Amino acid sequence: MLLIEIDKRAYNSILNFSRIIYKNAVLNKEDLPDKEQIIKLYYKNKFVAKAIYDSGAPTIKILTLKDEEINKDFFYNRIKKAKEYREYILNYKDTYRMIYAEADCLPSIILDKYNNIASMQVSSKVMEKYIPIIFECLNELTDINTLYVQSAKKGSKIKSKIYGDKNNIETIINEGNAKIKVNLKGHKTGFFLDQRENRIDLENYVKKGDKVLDICCYTGGFSVHCGIKGAEVVGVDMSDKALEVAEENMELNNIKNYNFIVGNAFDVMRKMIDKNEKFDIVILDPPAFTKSSKDVKNALKAYSTMNYLGLKLAKRMFITCSCSHHIDREMFKNMVVSSSLRAKKEIRQIGGYRTQSPDHIITMANKNLEYLKCLFFGVED
Repeated sequence: MLLIEIDKRAYNSILNFSRIIYKNAVLNKEDLPDKEQIIKLYYKNKFVAKAIYDSGAPTIKILTLKDEEINKDFFYNRIKKAKEYREYILNYKDTYRMIYAEADCLPSIILDKYNNIASMQVSSKVMEKYIPIIFECLNELTDINTLYVQSAKKGSKIKSKIYGDKNNIETIINEGNAKIKVNLKGHKTGFFLDQRENRIDLENYVKKGDKVLDICCYTGGFSVHCGIKGAEVVGVDMSDKALEVAEENMELNNIKNYNFIVGNAFDVMRKMIDKNEKFDIVILDPPAFTKSSKDVKNALKAYSTMNYLGLKLAKRMFITCSCSHHIDREMFKNMVVSSSLRAKKEIRQIGGYRTQSPDHIITMANKNLEYLKCLFFGVED
């Protein structure tokens, strides 16, 4: 195992609970490996941590501050602690994000539990070899009997694979008053749990007979919660497969008054504006417009256009979201305010700043774990 010397700033960062350091903190860069592997970090010849090093990544991810073996006991204890936090502190039952990478001291792993099945994204070849052990730990600690594993990165050599019962990849979860169908082979983890509290809270503002526009609706999470309250829902998404599941979710909840449109959100909204259509509530929940700090300017332009169009269509209420951690809170809010001025709409923020569900843990030492912004506004012309 390679021994890597780090500078004082990185050492202090690790002592202050940071689970990542940057490569430029390495003093003996000439000793860094060409391929991904576990390395030992030292400061002034004293052991500091074991970490995952990837030559293609700008950061080094901390695995443990102990000079311990990375074996079944290591994963068992980490998974047990993550599970207990969700169940005993957050009071989640059957469905929740069980592992959230650095927040649970298991970098490169994201795992969502849906009843007795789970979906796991892996972004490290080093961690991939431990998947059978992880599944064994899940069997012992939970009721999970199926684990669907896929890569978190496009172009990665990590292959998708099902562990356990290959016929058990679909389930129905409860989310407040809603029932949602989840298939493990859906996009990313099958269903986005990060908006759970925001979807449930939206029900408090929906009135029977409301006309709701749900942009980038995916499998209909927000749509279902609005439909349950008696709203007429129009959902828009680029994925016809996602909308097929959205229809199933509406039917599952005995919702009949809905229409889903396959298409580009920007184009669909422009056509609606041309037809002078209006909606009591407009929801924008787009995918991340940037995954790099280099593209923030272009991303803000895309968010600005989408929010302008959404506000033009909104009569009473406007919900807008961003899931990119490169767009911070103030940046996002300033963009919405600017868009409202362009749309000639007065907006009033309802409640505080909403973010991801608490099982998507945000640690104070790693701000990158906080990515979701969700704002509710009252709208007036």
